[in-house]
Amino acid sequence: MVSVYNTSSVKKKTTLLILLSASIILGYLSFISWAVGFLIAKYLGGKTVGKSGKVRSVFVPLGKYKFHVHHWLISSGIIAIALFKGTYSLPPDLLYGFLGGLAFHGIYSYRDWYKILIPRRAQSLVAAKNLAIEKVASSTSLPEMEAGHKQLNMTSEAD
Repeated sequence: MVSVYNTSSVKKKTTLLILLSASIILGYLSFISWAVGFLIAKYLGGKTVGKSGKVRSVFVPLGKYKFHVHHWLISSGIIAIALFKGTYSLPPDLLYGFLGGLAFHGIYSYRDWYKILIPRRAQSLVAAKNLAIEKVASSTSLPEMEAGHKQLNMTSEAD
């Protein structure tokens, strides 16, 4: 008998096990600040790849390419600087937990987390595709709304 595992379920269970183990080892304050960082990134970031969230993605032009400054990259950089300098604006367990939560979200939630240099043309195509999808979605919902409005007017006139 061949068993088929749901990779998403296995991924979530493995991640949960690692997080619980880390919270026991590092302490509850580190885990709480990690969870706050993760939830803030989840709330402010885009729901899927290519969708902009409440905070837009940052791209730096580099010739034919654009450098995508991911939030996990920024967080990891700040962690490296704090480790190297040894100075902290927050206690280390809170700082590393919070920034670790931001970095974890960026890597765990998006399948394009490793794409840093993007050809300008490819980014334009993704933006055009998203715009076309939004136009189709809005144009299909408009006639349905008008039909519903006409139906509502007809029932109110019948009364």
